[in-house]
Amino acid sequence: MIAFKYTKTDGAEYISHLDLLRHIDRTLRRAGIEVEYSQGFHRHPRIFMGNPLALGVRSISEFCAVDTKFDGDFMCEFNSRSPDGVKCLAAKITDINPNFAESITACSYETEGINAFDPGLVLEREKIIITDLRGRTVDIRPRICAVEWQNKKLNFTLHCGENNLRPDLFCNFLSDAFGGEAAYILKTGSFGDGVF
Repeated sequence: MIAFKYTKTDGAEYISHLDLLRHIDRTLRRAGIEVEYSQGFHRHPRIFMGNPLALGVRSISEFCAVDTKFDGDFMCEFNSRSPDGVKCLAAKITDINPNFAESITACSYETEGINAFDPGLVLEREKIIITDLRGRTVDIRPRICAVEWQNKKLNFTLHCGENNLRPDLFCNFLSDAFGGEAAYILKTGSFGDGVF
């Protein structure tokens, strides 16, 4: 099995999660990297991706695992056949599936365009109630790990996985509270057990 880190930028941030899975499958086939298939009536390639990224959010920290016996230069073969936007940044051979969808527990992001504010105004609050995309009211405060300004960019870390907070919803809350609008959102890091 090969685990790899890849980007989702340069227009690829508008590819849905399912279409991205198909894209990775096609790229592997073009590269001659044979992927093992599941057993059963509806066989599918054993490609294991991390949690879906909100549409329009760019990333330099996406992860995927592929069940393959390929022993060549994975990064070179993948990148030479993948269009701009989805590029492998690192790869390693692993004996077990790292299950990135469960092992990644937090992600860091950066953005510009939101008016400057004191991060303490967010972090010191006991509750932050928003309405999610399904119309439910949710307290997002326990899902916010860190908020800080660096070089005029807002950097923040949010929980993901079971206690997920979408970065676009968080930025919408900040825009409503402090003004401005996120010009872009870039996922810069992923944290958890087994993440390289």
